[in-house]
Amino acid sequence: MPFLRSDDHHLDSCWMTWNNPETRLKFTTYPMVHVGDPAFYERIAADLARCQYILLEGVSWRFGDEKYPLYDLIAKNLGLAAQEEALKIPTSATRMNIDMKRSEFRRRLFRLPIHQVASIVFLRRLLWLLTLLPPLRSEVIRHGLLRRSRRASRENDTELRRLVVRKRDRRVVENLKRFFGHCGQTDETRYVAILFGAGHMPAISRALHDLGFQVGTRRWVEVLRVPAVAP
Repeated sequence: MPFLRSDDHHLDSCWMTWNNPETRLKFTTYPMVHVGDPAFYERIAADLARCQYILLEGVSWRFGDEKYPLYDLIAKNLGLAAQEEALKIPTSATRMNIDMKRSEFRRRLFRLPIHQVASIVFLRRLLWLLTLLPPLRSEVIRHGLLRRSRRASRENDTELRRLVVRKRDRRVVENLKRFFGHCGQTDETRYVAILFGAGHMPAISRALHDLGFQVGTRRWVEVLRVPAVAP
């Protein structure tokens, strides 16, 4: 996956700017990892200060409107930060959720086989359990975060993965193109940030290409480094 790169010690994210000579709208894509070093989320927040629009992801598998954290327990165990808590998005920008609607996601999720539903409903506690013992934490980072980023494109194409990635991608692309149709004709230069999990970036990049955008600059930014293990 060209949006993340890793070895056995650290993980980087590739921030890309996108330009189109037909519009003064400027996009930057930020491939997100939902658990990382606090400094990674601080750098994103600082970069977002120049943006007029911030396009975000966000669905829920629970009924009701209450928001539940997902990655907070594993982040605490690993000595890292969870995106949902660490990333402070500037209030000066217009924030827009361009993800699949929660009602559609929930409806599709609870039609899946029960074992696939359980795997995501109980994911928060499962991640906490896997990182409960200190000796296992560095291995969880290496195998669960670093090496997973290198084999993500080869994962099994399960019904759950098709929902979480491919079906959501279709809605994201539809909403991104709708946003461009409404905001693309502007007399002023306006900066747009797209903050989505790295697994959604291939579809988002193809959509930007379809809209006439080309990649300008690339920046590789460190997401996390495996902490040293005390003897």
